[in-house]
Amino acid sequence: MNISHLASASLFRAFTSQAAGSLIVQHHAATLVVSNKEGGQTALSLSERDPITLTVNGSVLGNDEAELRTACAALEYLFSTRPDIAAVGLAGDGWAQMIPLLLQRGLCLPDPATPSQFLVMADMFWQVPDFWKVTVLPAYPRHDRFDGKTFHPVRPPKPTGRLYSRYIPWLGGVISFDAATHDDVPHLHRWMNNPRINEFWHEAGDQSRHSAYLETMLNDPHMLPLIGRFNDQAFSYFEVYWAKEDLIGSYCNAGDYDRGCHVIIGEEEYRGKAWFTAWLPSLLHYMFLDDARTQRIVQEPQANHYRQLKNLHRSGFSHIATVDFPGKRAAILSISRQHFFSSRLWHPQPVTS
Repeated sequence: MNISHLASASLFRAFTSQAAGSLIVQHHAATLVVSNKEGGQTALSLSERDPITLTVNGSVLGNDEAELRTACAALEYLFSTRPDIAAVGLAGDGWAQMIPLLLQRGLCLPDPATPSQFLVMADMFWQVPDFWKVTVLPAYPRHDRFDGKTFHPVRPPKPTGRLYSRYIPWLGGVISFDAATHDDVPHLHRWMNNPRINEFWHEAGDQSRHSAYLETMLNDPHMLPLIGRFNDQAFSYFEVYWAKEDLIGSYCNAGDYDRGCHVIIGEEEYRGKAWFTAWLPSLLHYMFLDDARTQRIVQEPQANHYRQLKNLHRSGFSHIATVDFPGKRAAILSISRQHFFSSRLWHPQPVTS
């Protein structure tokens, strides 16, 4: 197929976390073209059927990892830009060699209506960590330990470096999460001294205070501090925690692999709907991908932080209880793995600015 006329079509970057490099997906009319960094291109035909269908004819796709990346880049584009798509049908003899590999990886299923045909389900696709996590490790073996308050699984060693990366279509750039280090203290120091943030965090102080604060988080086995970046520019600080051994655990009957997070959006220009609907679903996505045993994510904002509560509700969270924590009255909210993926909540939801 001659694809030189597609040069002006819109671009999407898939696999921004992978060492092999990202792939570019170009959409023009009824064609998706996937390009790699060496200049190779593969065209797939798009048909607006029910379900929407990707057609490949001829011996275009093999069964190796490079060909799998090509196919999945086109699928990521569709699932990232079309909230209405719950499944993509695969048509044409060009898929024949790849179907066994897709089935093995949990990336497609036989169509119940026509078992000889195959569907890629959005909720299953978005649970494959390889596409967004930089390093994918086997599930950490389970061993329970009593920490003086509760029994919980021993947590894995903390990761380092870049952990997650995702292209955000409506922003035209990449959100990523890095494990925080002491090199990030100047960001944390500036953000925690912002009156808007100190109103809720109460951690204003000098840089040595914030260096000590981060050191505490780094040494706490149930806490993972992260720096959020957009196109490699730091804009946020997150504390991802295991809920079972956290303060919230006894208030929400936390499961062994439930998680939660604390959030600082430090840079003013990264606030608002377009950003909230990018970083929150990405953060939830990372927590669900990090351990397949995580079935629920909890939050505990101040009970009178009405805008945040409304936005969390609109993002898929449900209210569990309102409780008195030491130092604040908190609303406890949760979102399940099943709800996040089956409702395709990585897409922007209406929020309050």
